[in-house]
Amino acid sequence: MREHMSSETSVSAQARADAAQGWPDAATFETILNPNAVQGRTLTQCLQSGIVLGVWIGELKLFLFPPWQLDSTGMPLPGLSEVLALLRGPYGVLAGGPTSGWDEIEWLIAPHARLSGGTPSEVLAVHPALVLKAAKQDFSSWSDDARW
Repeated sequence: MREHMSSETSVSAQARADAAQGWPDAATFETILNPNAVQGRTLTQCLQSGIVLGVWIGELKLFLFPPWQLDSTGMPLPGLSEVLALLRGPYGVLAGGPTSGWDEIEWLIAPHARLSGGTPSEVLAVHPALVLKAAKQDFSSWSDDARW
């Protein structure tokens, strides 16, 4: 998966490191992730199947995990996997190509007009259907906004 990642500038790498400040690494994330969410899968399998989202930090050579993707019981937020499937699909952020996770993060943390200016990551915790609707409008074959 990592061998397909493009190089970053030092400025973008620093901006991403700043954004991910305080996010848990894989070992820590596994301790807070509810075992019922993984159903016997490894964290790598959960990443690949879109149950959870991790971002690759090239300078550190590790994945970090945004904590806002889990509820207070350690379960992934409702609708997250469906939203990730759209973001990673053929009309998604990289047209279905390999991703470091940052392209998904950029959509998830940017204020969105269809969510009254809220970010998808914030709104997902309280109104997952609204975020899924916004993702469908942005990343479906019939959307004028496809390939955000």
